[in-house]
Amino acid sequence: MKKIQLLFLALLFSFCAKAQTSDSKFYFGFDASYWQRANYNTDPLAVQRDMLGSIRPMIGINLKKNWSLGIITNFSSYQDQVSPVEISYPIYGELDENDNYPVIGYRNTSQEASFKNSLVGYGVFLKKFINLGKKTSINLSLYGMKESRNEGNLLISPDFGSYYPCVNCYYPTSSNFYCPTCLSIAYSRIEIPFEETNWRAGLDIAFAYQLKPWLGLEVRANILEYRKQILKDKRVQYETIDFAYDPFLGAISQYFGNHYDLGSAVARDGVRFGLIFSPF
Repeated sequence: MKKIQLLFLALLFSFCAKAQTSDSKFYFGFDASYWQRANYNTDPLAVQRDMLGSIRPMIGINLKKNWSLGIITNFSSYQDQVSPVEISYPIYGELDENDNYPVIGYRNTSQEASFKNSLVGYGVFLKKFINLGKKTSINLSLYGMKESRNEGNLLISPDFGSYYPCVNCYYPTSSNFYCPTCLSIAYSRIEIPFEETNWRAGLDIAFAYQLKPWLGLEVRANILEYRKQILKDKRVQYETIDFAYDPFLGAISQYFGNHYDLGSAVARDGVRFGLIFSPF
């Protein structure tokens, strides 16, 4: 991530230096978005707020007939609630004549879960300027981008009393019952690491206002975006024993693999506000 930032700054300074000695048509800028929303979870260790913060620096070159072409980078961090983890725990009875503890029932539990990750992306864009007046325009941007990071975490709120069920702790009429005398794990969220790669292509629309001859303001929203999200479980797995010791192995498999989205990305990324500098 630091190498990409340094590369972007080096390109930025080189373009600025060139602008002072030639008729360069380069411009640079960025747009950004930040939002939060409450989840209202009852579990105190569940993620209580979803959030996203991102900034997209960009460098472009003006072409003929109000077209421009450029490169774009993206640095983002997000936290997003996903569907709960559904797990079924066996309930064991008294020791029988064969020295075995028979399963006398099951306790189904639903545990809140969220994704958390920071991503670095890069891509290209093609922009069309449609003038509305002397200082206003509508800008359409067609873009393609790849973003990735291998330090994500699936956060699961613990369900105490379900990991080690004990005799006489099972109440079929109370699905929310927690055993006060059963052994439980440490009081912290369960974190399962994953790797994330996103391929994105879409169309943005922006309203632009030329505040100064060298400075423009933009309010940008996404019209349509196609996203392929690839999530990989980074846990070390041993097929012969993990189902016995890891109750989440099968339960969270729904989250990993390839996922596809087609539609507006405003609900996910929010409305973006940007500045465009054209000192050339």
